Amino acid sequence: MFPRIVRIVFTVALGYALSLLPRSAADDKSKDAKGPDWSGYTTVGDVVGEVVKADDKKLTLRVTWFVPQTGGGIHRPGLSGHAGNFRNPFSPHMSRPRPGAKEEHHDYELAFVDGSLVRTKTLPTKTDEKGKRVDYTQKELDALRLPAGAPGYAASTADLTPGTIVEVVMIRDKSIPADKAKEEDLRVKHAIILGKDPNPPKDGGKPDEKKKD
Repeated sequence: MFPRIVRIVFTVALGYALSLLPRSAADDKSKDAKGPDWSGYTTVGDVVGEVVKADDKKLTLRVTWFVPQTGGGIHRPGLSGHAGNFRNPFSPHMSRPRPGAKEEHHDYELAFVDGSLVRTKTLPTKTDEKGKRVDYTQKELDALRLPAGAPGYAASTADLTPGTIVEVVMIRDKSIPADKAKEEDLRVKHAIILGKDPNPPKDGGKPDEKKKD
């Protein structure tokens, strides 16, 4: 009688434990699919530039601004409030300065926060062990698109090598009023890889030196 009771208890306990496993996995998948909670931040704007250097904590972004040819000295533009006034080689109307304007290069350091995402605008090429291009499975594509609502496809900070051209969506903590916000309060929400510069900027170079097209 006693062994039978033990077997019944063990069976019930095992069944209960197994019933929890799929639910736990589903919960994790749901959490990954949902993505970061940005309710504590305000989106400030976006800017396009080249990565000078990057690690898991921050990136140094070199932005090419279009500024008037007249005016004294080099003024470092702020990252917010200059929508569309920077060079974006992947946008026809933002690739070159307009008449009466010139290019200036300035470097900015932007920190990552928990939830910051590195993405790539286009699907990376997948190859087999022989280097031959192969197709993604639907499962792989679904995983690369996560989390829901994020632009493009998943990438990592390891992909932010010097010369990588990225669009950075910037945010700041909502507790900081707009009239008191400073450049050092800006954080990275999304760093979206657009392409690569064949002549990447060198770490420690002169950020205001004009690049040759």
